[in-house]
Amino acid sequence: MKTLQITILDQNTSKAQQASQHLRTLLKQANVEAQIQEVTCYLEISRRGLQDKTPVIAVNNQNFQCKDLSQDLLAQFAQWLSTLPTD
Repeated sequence: MKTLQITILDQNTSKAQQASQHLRTLLKQANVEAQIQEVTCYLEISRRGLQDKTPVIAVNNQNFQCKDLSQDLLAQFAQWLSTLPTD
């Protein structure tokens, strides 16, 4: 199974860390391998052209803009990721 590279981008450090921990747990339960990191630095978010667009979850460098990082949204996102074909 290919390991997904996931980045949670949000200027709120606390929310990004909580989301990353929750998503990591959900993906582990779904038997999905993933490397998850957080980016909370405004300069890095701006460099990626995502200022005023966060929160964003990037999966293998494909950005998904989210309305929030709620547990419900993360559960739906993890469920969707578990259905993706593996290479």
